[in-house]
Amino acid sequence: MDIFTILGKEYDSNVYVVVGKIPTIIDTGTGFYTGMILETIQRIVKLNQIQQILLTHEHYDHVGGAQDIVQASKGRAKIFAHKDVISKLKEGKSTFAETLGGVMPKLEVDVPLSDGEQITIGDQPFEVLFTPGHSIGSLCFYNKKRQVLFSGDTIFADGGFGRYDFPGGDFNKLLNSIEQLAVLDLTNLYPGHGSIVEKQGKNHVLKTLHNIRSLM
Repeated sequence: MDIFTILGKEYDSNVYVVVGKIPTIIDTGTGFYTGMILETIQRIVKLNQIQQILLTHEHYDHVGGAQDIVQASKGRAKIFAHKDVISKLKEGKSTFAETLGGVMPKLEVDVPLSDGEQITIGDQPFEVLFTPGHSIGSLCFYNKKRQVLFSGDTIFADGGFGRYDFPGGDFNKLLNSIEQLAVLDLTNLYPGHGSIVEKQGKNHVLKTLHNIRSLM
């Protein structure tokens, strides 16, 4: 399993390209920089080979480019998201998108996800972890054998965590989610924004836990 990182520009989320038996994209940015993102992906894997687009949550800065990637894959890529945000993504409304001058796409979720499910990303099995608090439908994806976590906006490097003052956010739920992630064996951390962490992921998660508990 090889993981390639396209760091987010301005408001964009990071975009992850995981190659292997099931080539997968995790998060898609706002759509403002889709051209650059598609060019980068194309250098890693052929666009028509992409099979999955996993959305860590429903916010515009993570889903805005999803439909463009589906089209670039000639419709082969299927969209995965938490089951509780299917109607919201289908509706295609976002105040955040409007504030940025963008347009929230109306997305059809092909595969609804729930906590504890197993999916294959690249060549490896990952567990779907439901981690609400930053948003209603926040998900993380965890591979125990490789000790890899895609953490969305639940946890960032250097002790950071997602905001909980947006609609659908909840401090107590976010705290609970971070507490659950803190018990995982973890080496590499791939967050929704900012730097990735290799070899010391657990330390960053524990720092995040300390930081959010300090707000209680």
